[in-house]
Amino acid sequence: MVYLITEDRSKYSHLSKDILLGEIDDVLFYFKDKQEIEFDTETTGLDCHYDELIYAQFGDKDNQFVVDIESIDILEFKVLLETKLLILQNAKFDLKFLYVQGIIPTKIYDTFLAESVLNMGRISVRKGLYQLVERYCEVTLNQHMKSSRDNANSIRNTEEFIQYSADDVKYLGIIKKKQLLKLKKENLLRSIDLDNKFVRVLAYVEYCGFYLDGKKWKAKMDKDLVNYELATQALNNYVFDNKINKYISMQMNLFSDAKVCLINWSSSKQVINLFKDLGINTQTKDKATGKMKDSVDASVLASQSKDFEIIPLFTNYQKCAKLISTYGENVFKQIHKNTGRLHTIFRQLQATGRMSCGETNKKKSIEHLNLQNVPANHEHRGCFVPEEGNTLVVADYSGQESVVFANFSKDPDLLKFYRSGLSDMHSFIAQKIYPELKGLTLKDIKSNHKDKRQNAKGAGFAIQYGGEGITIANNLNISEEEGNAIYDGYFKAFPGIKNYFEKCKATALALGYVKLNNVSHRKSYSDYYEYYKEDKIKIDEEGFWEDYRMHKNYNNDMYKTFYKPLVRSYFKTKSKLEKMSLNYPIQGTSAEITKYAAIMFFDEILKNGWFNIVKICNIVHDEIVVECPEEMGKEIGERLQYHMEQAGKPFCKVIPLKAEPWIGNFWNH
Repeated sequence: MVYLITEDRSKYSHLSKDILLGEIDDVLFYFKDKQEIEFDTETTGLDCHYDELIYAQFGDKDNQFVVDIESIDILEFKVLLETKLLILQNAKFDLKFLYVQGIIPTKIYDTFLAESVLNMGRISVRKGLYQLVERYCEVTLNQHMKSSRDNANSIRNTEEFIQYSADDVKYLGIIKKKQLLKLKKENLLRSIDLDNKFVRVLAYVEYCGFYLDGKKWKAKMDKDLVNYELATQALNNYVFDNKINKYISMQMNLFSDAKVCLINWSSSKQVINLFKDLGINTQTKDKATGKMKDSVDASVLASQSKDFEIIPLFTNYQKCAKLISTYGENVFKQIHKNTGRLHTIFRQLQATGRMSCGETNKKKSIEHLNLQNVPANHEHRGCFVPEEGNTLVVADYSGQESVVFANFSKDPDLLKFYRSGLSDMHSFIAQKIYPELKGLTLKDIKSNHKDKRQNAKGAGFAIQYGGEGITIANNLNISEEEGNAIYDGYFKAFPGIKNYFEKCKATALALGYVKLNNVSHRKSYSDYYEYYKEDKIKIDEEGFWEDYRMHKNYNNDMYKTFYKPLVRSYFKTKSKLEKMSLNYPIQGTSAEITKYAAIMFFDEILKNGWFNIVKICNIVHDEIVVECPEEMGKEIGERLQYHMEQAGKPFCKVIPLKAEPWIGNFWNH
């Protein structure tokens, strides 16, 4: 059955005054000479490997065709869907259902992604279809049917549901046209082109899934459980050995008295009370409110670990507990009954330009595993394997973000390092920071000065993303004075980086956004930039700081209610913008390079007819994981390496990016 919503009723028999009956040929003929189709689907659920299509909607602003998939095979429209430009809202969802049917669209425009590109970083801007229709078309859609998916089959073919489905495609073309004007004005056409191409790839990754060796995972779980129990016992023993009687209970049995520790080590409240009794400082500033609060996060406790034996014991317990809760029995529940594989969820575009992965429900239960954050060790990643007869090809960039950073900063010494063919960046930085290492070989530093090399490694990564001396101190568990010394030494050694940072900060504060690079021209905006501008106008007024100091000296109401909050707000928003300007270009550009590589490789999959044969199982920040038949492993490794290195060329013109493939029977870390 094909339902038609149209102004031209002369050709069709009436179903009602609003909905007419049509035929398959009506759809094919109508779009035969058109370049694009507004498209959507209605399904019985969210799982493409389990749930079913109800409707496929084709349309434009004048005519909308709602095709009942129960009576008409979606494959009737395969050529149409694979050759025309499809305009969709949240394309990844619909693409997965089409992939199941063997339909592989090649040209996509996603209105959701376009709005995400236009407002990257602006959390307050909503990007759902109903918001877009209202924003661009000044029409309020009926949302009554939105929650009816659970009983979709019962409302199938009702006029209300047909009209609701038709409305999902009616306005997409109008939205696209208006979005493109804004995208062109903001010089973001390359950005949306990248994301429209990449969404096809990301849908394929979710569709393919990753195979997990259940026996290996169970063995890993048993080991994690033992480590968790040992970590718990170590904490209990600390309480017993130090006779902290407030937290000890004696329980009698037939043979002896047994000590019981009264602390639930998973209860932050209980642990905080113990730590306060021991003299441990648990205070930290809440990033959201600016107020002080108690916390047992590792970053808060790290600087005190040398003084309190219990802190490294507790930090180890936290790591063990996280492995149990995140990478435990819950993962088995995520293995799909139909495919036997683990399918996760990716979000394509975060404020940094990176993707995110995984999903946790309101009850804090993990429903989709974060495959980008699986611990980089053999115990965990070694459980992810190919299916029988297949192999895994894993390719990642060599120091991707550091190479991008060197290309962007153009610091002479960093460029010299890469051009020299040397490989140990951390020893190189250590040599620059510590005068006593001058004249030593990098090999000697790596072998005999591991502590300084480790400090340089931590400092390099921290500074690269806008960290300061205190950040280095907390990360390395050293004094703030040592952290500041390393920080100052770094910039003394690499003055080009300091100049680059200052330029980034000034540009972000002037424009209110961070431009990631000069290839895609992608921009990340800030919800709080307007507050920064308002605060700056007041602070820049003549005589402001004299008045500030006067009121501060008196500590009067004017200081408490106006001057103090204003100054605090100004420096807080300024600091956030500055950190964005340093962090986002490196992370975001690195993510874009990986996305371009995945696009080129996916296009090769399609060109060679490898769909469902060569599977993209995972994309981490600088890494692509592929499963393919064993006999294809070498070829796929070479093709993947080629595309990854080609993808980096437009972004890294001074120092090229190198990719390294690995072929084997597990996910190599």
